[in-house]
Formats: sequence, C-alpha cells, structure tokens
Amino acid sequence: MPTSGRDTRNAISRLIGLTLMADGELADGELAALDRHDIPALIGLNRDALLQSVVDLSRELLDESSGGRVAVLDPAHIDALLDAVPNPQQRVLVARAMLVLSKSDGTISPPEHSLFRRALTRWHLTLDDVVS
Repeated sequence: MPTSGRDTRNAISRLIGLTLMADGELADGELAALDRHDIPALIGLNRDALLQSVVDLSRELLDESSGGRVAVLDPAHIDALLDAVPNPQQRVLVARAMLVLSKSDGTISPPEHSLFRRALTRWHLTLDDVVS
C-alpha cells in the first residue's frame, strides 16, 4: 500500500519523538542536539511541527497507558511507523537522527538502543550505512 508524503512525515516525526522519549526522560541535551544538528531540516520537517508531534505522541501514549505504565516502545506500533517510511534515503536520514539524539545525553540507554536496532533491522540497514 503506498504511503502519502503526509503519512511519511507523521511517521518520521513520531519516530523522532519515540527516540526522544525512549529512555523516559526528555533531556536538555536531546533538545539541544535537535537544534545543533538541525534535525528538523535534515529530515524535512518544521521544528515547531516536530515538537508538536512529540507533545501529541506523549498525550496519546498517556491516554493509551494501562496500570500506570506507558508503552513507549510497543513493537507493533514501531513497526507500523517504520513501514510508513518507504524511501531508502529518508530511512538513512531518520536513522542518523535517531542515533544522534540517542547519543546526545552522553549515553545510549537500553530502550534507545532497542529502538535504533529495530529500525536498522526493519529497514535492512547497517551501522556503516548510517554513520558513513
């Protein structure tokens, strides 16, 4: 099924949002990295729209939470978002952004690592594809 540009932009912004929220903390370093590396422009999104998407995603995840637990890294949800980015060049750019943001607070947490690895696997990318 073809994906519209709007669906792709929405999926990309949500993947960035999940990366920012994966470790349960939206750190100042992550937001600074967003600007320092001009990630919104890199992935073809407006900064304000990207941040609004993160806020919307946070609300949705809270609304869907059960028993006080928020399922930020639900595999089916992540796979659907990853599949909504069909363009190989966009996939590499998004993976780069995910890696930069994951590393921006000095350490890649296990949830950030899991999300990044899932993207690489689903998109058939290697770390060399992303960092070269």
